[in-house]
Amino acid sequence: MNGTLFLIGQLIITLLALGLISSLYYGLSQAFQKLHLPALQRDKLLQLIITGIAFWLAILALLAYMGYFYEPDTTFQRLLLAIALPFAIIVLLLFSRFFTLILRVLPIRWLAYFQACRIVTELFFWMGMKGGYIPVQMTFEWLNYDIVVGITALMAGYVFFSRGRYRRFEGILWNTFGIASLANVLFISLFSLPGPHRAFATTPDCAFLTLTPFIWLPGFIFPLALGAHIFSLKKLLRPQEENIRQFLK
Repeated sequence: MNGTLFLIGQLIITLLALGLISSLYYGLSQAFQKLHLPALQRDKLLQLIITGIAFWLAILALLAYMGYFYEPDTTFQRLLLAIALPFAIIVLLLFSRFFTLILRVLPIRWLAYFQACRIVTELFFWMGMKGGYIPVQMTFEWLNYDIVVGITALMAGYVFFSRGRYRRFEGILWNTFGIASLANVLFISLFSLPGPHRAFATTPDCAFLTLTPFIWLPGFIFPLALGAHIFSLKKLLRPQEENIRQFLK
């Protein structure tokens, strides 16, 4: 394994997580302003959300540092636990009346642009493969073409939802494709872990996901991308007339 590329990979994922948190902060602060929330209430909500995310990332990092996620017989199940909580939060938000209000004022093009972060993750996977700590099936050299979603995210946000355009059908197709692509990445990574569930006999395996800060990929970055797709679909599947009214505001 190339130690230098491993350290660079750690830096990339750390900076990506910080960048996504900053993006969330900006997007939510803009939405709260559009909802005309009092400044004090808005600041408290933002502080609570960012503190909660930071606490979750710290827990994941500490558990990974202690070696909790790397247990060859149960690595698969333990990594699923890291995914389960963020997924449960996504489901809760889907049925939250307050979050529905946030979605109504949150520009759908912002949710599309958000997926451009997957360019970074895919380039990281490729670099990690060259560095000898990420298996080839996790890259675009074999089974993972998620970089297509990241690149087309820039096109989707601009072509589908900017300058008075609202392409509902194309947006639904693109987000559905994005979810399928993300599911493919998660499937490959989970079944490349060491243990009885391993389906890919390549070397190395995906044990890197059990380390700090790479545990943030399944525990934060992937669920965040999934949530952005699901919330986009929720906006797009609302009655078209209501969507267009919100879009033109």
